[in-house]
Amino acid sequence: MLRVLPALPAVLLFLSVSCGAIAPTATAATASSPAPGAPIATAALRAASSRPATVSPATAPAFPVTLADFQGRSVSLPTEPRRIVSVGPSNTEFLFALGAGPRVVATDDFSDEPAAARALEHVGGVKVNLERIVALRPDLVVIVKLSDGTIEKLAAAGLAVLVVDPQGVADVVRTATLLGAATGTSGDALGQRIAAQLADTKARLAQFTSRPRVYHEIDASDPAKIYTVGPGSYVHDLIELAGGTNIASRAPSAYPQLSVEEIILSDPEIIVVGAADYAAKPAQIMARAGWGAITAVRSARILTIDANLMNRPGPRVGEAALSYARLLHPEAFR
Repeated sequence: MLRVLPALPAVLLFLSVSCGAIAPTATAATASSPAPGAPIATAALRAASSRPATVSPATAPAFPVTLADFQGRSVSLPTEPRRIVSVGPSNTEFLFALGAGPRVVATDDFSDEPAAARALEHVGGVKVNLERIVALRPDLVVIVKLSDGTIEKLAAAGLAVLVVDPQGVADVVRTATLLGAATGTSGDALGQRIAAQLADTKARLAQFTSRPRVYHEIDASDPAKIYTVGPGSYVHDLIELAGGTNIASRAPSAYPQLSVEEIILSDPEIIVVGAADYAAKPAQIMARAGWGAITAVRSARILTIDANLMNRPGPRVGEAALSYARLLHPEAFR
């Protein structure tokens, strides 16, 4: 039985991936994901269409437009936004992918993709600078879900605030459509391209019936309570899409903590860790007491992957799925 301790909030996962270890907190992360065994690319499109109604550029009249964001809030935009503040690296990547990058006037401290985002003014990290955002006079603030009153305060200041907080793979397609509608760009086209990339990866793996047991390590700063990924998380969806079986697939939260004993008993065949300064290195994992009994350690299948690519549910999700599939099923790419 998996022991579930306080869940890792998605805002810290997606904001802090570039700046150090992820701090545990008692705030629970919530997410939606396709049913187990469903084709994820297809389920992503189906899930996107079942969300609160949004208007897409392909079918919508010109501005004004009213959208439902990820918190079910109704956000009205009288004209096409010309000054956008983006909080959340995945949101920033989406805005640039949609062609709205030149209209972004500021981002959070951790938005470092694409390179053009690094040169923009920063308005804070886990805690944003409300006064500076208001002073920038944005006609749209795109922000991840925060529970500290920031969203309410920005809205009270008269700003249009759109909460965009993708959790699972299905939410990524929805994000493309929603931000496309909010910026007057081709969100539907981007969403369809993402879904096609996911479907291509799934099709490439269709001939392989083996699904190796995978342990994906998020944060082992407390070696007795190690963070991994569970159902409802973006990385869990990618593990399944890439042809793996997540050892924490039955955990009742998106970011459970496991004891060393639980990990050893699960006997993962592959261990994946982000290539980041704060993450453990393969040699360190192999040297952990008792871990020599794990199949992945005995066979030296402790693999690294770009942490930003994996932890950010942005427009590069197709690249992330393909990268993970190469780790789990290298035989499909020979």
